[in-house]
Amino acid sequence: MDKKTKILKFGGTSIKTPERVEQVIRLILSEPPTGVVVSAIGGVTDLLIELTQMAASGKKYSNELKSFMNFHIQFLHGLNIQQNLKKGVEAIQNIEIELTKNLNTIVSAQRISPELNDAVLSVGERMSANIIATACLENGLDVEYLDARNVILTDNHFGSAFVHYQTSYDRIRAVWDKKSTTRIITGFIGSTENGETTTFGRSGSDYTASIFGAALNVNEIEIWTDVNGILSADPSVVPEAKTISHITYEEAMELAHAGAKVIFPPTMIPALYKSIPIRIKNTFEPDNAGTVITKERRADGHFAIGISSLYNITLIRFQGAGMVGRYGVIGRVFDALAQKKINIILVSQVFSEHSICFAIRPEEVALAQSLLNKEFEFELENHFIDSIKIEANLSLIAVVGEGMRHTPGISGKLFSVLGDQNVNIIAIAQGSSERNISFIIKNEEVKPAIRALHSFIFSNQKMQNIFLLGIGLVGTELINLMRNNDSLKVCGISNSQNMIIDNNGLKLDDVKNNLSTGEKADLDTFISMASQTHKAVLVDVTSSSIIAEKTASIIEKGISVVTASKLANSMNQDYYDSIRENLKISGGQFKYETNVGAGLPIIETLQTLINTGDKIEKIEGIMSGTLSYLFSQFDGSVPFSELVKNAQKSGFTEPDPRDDLNGMDVARKILILARETGTQLELEDVTVENLIPSEMSPDLSVNDFLTQFSRYDSKFMNLFELAKKESKVLRYIASWDGQKATVKLNSVGSDNPFYHQNGRENFIIFTTKRYKDSPMVIKGHGAGAEVTAAGVLGDILKCH
Repeated sequence: MDKKTKILKFGGTSIKTPERVEQVIRLILSEPPTGVVVSAIGGVTDLLIELTQMAASGKKYSNELKSFMNFHIQFLHGLNIQQNLKKGVEAIQNIEIELTKNLNTIVSAQRISPELNDAVLSVGERMSANIIATACLENGLDVEYLDARNVILTDNHFGSAFVHYQTSYDRIRAVWDKKSTTRIITGFIGSTENGETTTFGRSGSDYTASIFGAALNVNEIEIWTDVNGILSADPSVVPEAKTISHITYEEAMELAHAGAKVIFPPTMIPALYKSIPIRIKNTFEPDNAGTVITKERRADGHFAIGISSLYNITLIRFQGAGMVGRYGVIGRVFDALAQKKINIILVSQVFSEHSICFAIRPEEVALAQSLLNKEFEFELENHFIDSIKIEANLSLIAVVGEGMRHTPGISGKLFSVLGDQNVNIIAIAQGSSERNISFIIKNEEVKPAIRALHSFIFSNQKMQNIFLLGIGLVGTELINLMRNNDSLKVCGISNSQNMIIDNNGLKLDDVKNNLSTGEKADLDTFISMASQTHKAVLVDVTSSSIIAEKTASIIEKGISVVTASKLANSMNQDYYDSIRENLKISGGQFKYETNVGAGLPIIETLQTLINTGDKIEKIEGIMSGTLSYLFSQFDGSVPFSELVKNAQKSGFTEPDPRDDLNGMDVARKILILARETGTQLELEDVTVENLIPSEMSPDLSVNDFLTQFSRYDSKFMNLFELAKKESKVLRYIASWDGQKATVKLNSVGSDNPFYHQNGRENFIIFTTKRYKDSPMVIKGHGAGAEVTAAGVLGDILKCH
């Protein structure tokens, strides 16, 4: 044939309504295929299961059966079938006669035999195929209805039948040899040599399409569904999961067997042997390329292509010293379970042969346990096997990809990712193909495990994923700086009320409005999402003590932390040390350059001096931009309290100026610098001169404080006059001499470097063994949102 030949398959969601069927008809008409396989209309198979259960339990079902039949007839009417309506209705009524007969047989037997169950379930596909065929004829397309039971031969494993390929292929070809018209084919079903109806299992219509495609040697098999192909993970767990554009048959089979629901696992087998591409497309977005499955694909730079999961599986474990060296144990397990067609999902055995475990479905556990107790009766009685243990409420996660083959170290990396999430791996299996590593873990650990693995595998390995806490002046300026930085992706932003999270990256154009409509802020959830994201950096630009108290545990989770807050570093010494201990084992990083001097390189310089072997003898500094401004401007012409009021109005102080005047901010800074040298020091060990008179009540409002503070202007004027008489100026200085740390107001002369400090400058002096005669000076603008945000960004970029 010159034209491209195809088999199309449409799933239940694609034909769930007359409007959707009309879209399907348009797709068929646009390029008439060799054949069209259809599933039951969405929801119909479940209705048939309900009917069989009602019949078996003796419940009346006549109303439900009538409603079932009327649904399909009304469906025809909804498609505006006119010329072919009579033919379509007759086909539905003939199926009804057979369905009624089978349900009556179930009523008489008071049970659902596997044979009758398959016969009843086949009705859904036969109904839909007749409806689609009738609609095609009504639209002028020459098609024929084909009941797949007439051509696909299977064994009698009802519910999951095995297909006899060659006989089926011969029968299919014979039909097309007679007339090469488009057939509308029932999916999901076949028949035995005795003419008994069989099914392939739920979603088996994909398999039907592959069987017909292989038999007719078509150019392509298209599976039309309601998603844009196979995704890299379950989107309900990983919202940022992406469509896999190209995948191999083997990869697709591994993903499908491990839980990926887009395609039925056996579908790949017929297509693989004939090297026929399978394309998975979205009925509702037909222009989307979807996923193509072929024998080979180009490497895309990722070692894995997707992650699948199976929930609610059970592990059966038996062990005992008597198992060591006993031949055929695994074979006996397989044989015993195969007697009742119990499928083993995963097998894991330790090298010593002392223990073996395997996973099966929970509904098969009781039968499996009975079969194994019987098979290993001798070993159990004689204690060669200690016991057969059942572990329930487990799940399987499979990481799949051709890139894992012959690539050393992949397992270790994946174990490390799960370890960072505190996920306990109960059993592990890796196939000989090396393209699948599977883990058994607890049900409740599945979602965080999948998110963390997906982030690790598919995130840009060079890109930092930012989770920002705080959206005040510094946070807003930081967002402006990050907006055009291609190495950063902001995945989460939170303030005290709301948070927004998107691992694909948040839009930074209108953050405050987006945040106002975000979900309720939950710090633990925010941290958890960061922990499940590869290369996550949690950025704290708040003054929250709660966040400070969680910093050690955040780092323990492997998250890097960048903080402008001094609180974590100035808590008790034990907590300070615990942060550093966690850094050694977690792989996370902790950056806090802006704790002292905003954007000035003070802490980094101090660390470099220490790391290169210098000895720090003394640290001195003007470390408060607010207090440096106040005392550099205080020349006696304006009362000190007025300077404080003006500074507050200009935004040069904290909202409550007492937070600057009490000296504790400066005390925390000298404490942090002293601790960098290895000194063991607590905040209460720092001697602090509080500039707020002790007589003033701490309960005053800000306005009342500023009003009453004027009563003490004479005190500050006296200090100024005394200093002036000696040709000195007032400076609020922090110092550490190797043993003690003090923070106080000093009078300094022109021979002192701090005499020349101006405005809001920070001014730090390091006296060291190397810089003793001429101490190292770091001086510059040390306050304000812009320079602080720049310093925070610098810390973020240093994380790797």
